[in-house]
Amino acid sequence: MANIPSEFIDQLLDRIDIIDVISPHVTLKKAGKDYQALCPFHTENTPSFTVSQNKQFYHCFGCGKHGSAIGFMMEFEGMDFVDCIETLAQSAGMSVPHQGNYQNNNQSKNLYEVVENANRYFVNGLEKSEFAQNYIKDRGISPDVSQIFQIGFAPDSWNGLLNRAQNNNQGELMKAGLIVQNDNGKIYDKFRGRIMFPIQDKRGRVIAFGGRAVLADQKPKYLNSPETPLFHKGKELYGLNIARKHSKVKSIIVVEGYMDVIALHQAGFKNSVATLGTATSQHHIVTLLRSYEEITFCFDGDKAGREAAWKALIISLPVYRDDKNIKFLFLPNEHDPDTYVKEFGHDAFQKQLDHSLSLSNFLLNKLKLNIDLNSIDGRAKFIDKSEAFVTELPKGQFRKLLIEEISHISKTRIDFNIKNQTPKIQSIDQWTPVRKTIAILLNKPGLVINLPENLRFKQLKLNGVNILAEIVDFCRLNPHISTAALLENFRQHNAYSHLSSLVTVSLNLNDEQLLLELNDIKNYFEKVIQKNMIGDLRNKQAQNGLTAAEKTQLVELLSNQIR
Repeated sequence: MANIPSEFIDQLLDRIDIIDVISPHVTLKKAGKDYQALCPFHTENTPSFTVSQNKQFYHCFGCGKHGSAIGFMMEFEGMDFVDCIETLAQSAGMSVPHQGNYQNNNQSKNLYEVVENANRYFVNGLEKSEFAQNYIKDRGISPDVSQIFQIGFAPDSWNGLLNRAQNNNQGELMKAGLIVQNDNGKIYDKFRGRIMFPIQDKRGRVIAFGGRAVLADQKPKYLNSPETPLFHKGKELYGLNIARKHSKVKSIIVVEGYMDVIALHQAGFKNSVATLGTATSQHHIVTLLRSYEEITFCFDGDKAGREAAWKALIISLPVYRDDKNIKFLFLPNEHDPDTYVKEFGHDAFQKQLDHSLSLSNFLLNKLKLNIDLNSIDGRAKFIDKSEAFVTELPKGQFRKLLIEEISHISKTRIDFNIKNQTPKIQSIDQWTPVRKTIAILLNKPGLVINLPENLRFKQLKLNGVNILAEIVDFCRLNPHISTAALLENFRQHNAYSHLSSLVTVSLNLNDEQLLLELNDIKNYFEKVIQKNMIGDLRNKQAQNGLTAAEKTQLVELLSNQIR
């Protein structure tokens, strides 16, 4: 498993409890022998997210996501496999052993080091530049806040960073988006003569940069790192790691620029983040809704700001939740959060926040715009426009109440037809014996002792028998392994997705019933094996004849044939 021994992964999953891993992020409630919650991976208002402490496995019957504690951390935190193992191992007080060299992980580690080295270069550049320090001071940024955000300065040099990083090959610098090559083949620093804002991931590691122009006639005003193996603009939010570290409030303010985040932080609104030169993405919203009860989008009050807010509203609809709030704040046209909070102060901005528009009000105001609701034609148009947005909402009380409000406004009883979102419950009744056996062993690995050790799987000639044989062999070597650990050992197998889906199925059988089921399957397998062996011997007899031993074997098989 990557370069980490599978034995260590088994020990890790045995040491940690999936409930302890998930509960800090999701409110779990006991439901029989398992736990239930609202799914953190999709929008729902009726709990369909189930965690089995016995299996050490989670599954959502709504969106289908499932996995072990490792899988949850990878999905929820966006970590890669190795980072996830190291994080969980640290929480369990274990050291991760590594086998040999894991090239991909080393490459990522090298890129993190390259980017961090660049960050030190930029911070040092600010310390050495009186011009850059004066700019920071003139923008009203205190030394303490500058240090928190690790603000730096890229000297106006074509190869300052390139020369400093001479021990790193140019390929890594290029891959990290720190140097570029022009059409003539010349290689030079990407960021020059700019105030630098390092972008951190959820773990606080620097992964990219934003550079603000400060020299005369310098364009563009803001220059961001390109997409790299470490940095994906549509997934990251500037200041999120800092907001989590410095603020405990359950609301978050989303603004458009680096300076907006820094100014709000300095004014006491430390729960502020910014998108990175892109429109707000659904991934941004889902990420924030996992950690915060309320999101307030703060935009300029001009046309561009309102258009950006409207786009944010549209992509919010499919992931909206009854237990969360999304609001919209529009500042006066001549202000952004940076200028507003500096001119009017904390209390004035707080007052603006208190008067933010709810998502429903913003939506309805937009839908009613330029429509005559006193006419039948106008009300029909209003209903028609509304349907496209309401049907994007997940099933729940918010959607129901919004439909009631649209009915009230249009003076018409409305019943929009929404797709049935009830998940289908899987049944094993019609499954093949091979699939049933795999499902039973995945859910109860210890039951492998009830299968004969001399069972000739190669003679079964049934679909899926090869992976069944692998699972049986593994379970015999590890009869006390948990479901989660068993599945993790097959993560790199091409059947992993299929295996993980089988774990999610409720067998609805107690241990005694499972033993009876396995006994029936064992008898079926033995019958099929016997039939296939007789068929093989008869075919050979017809073609080339049998040896004396094979003739004896055929006679015994025919006399003992299972009916």
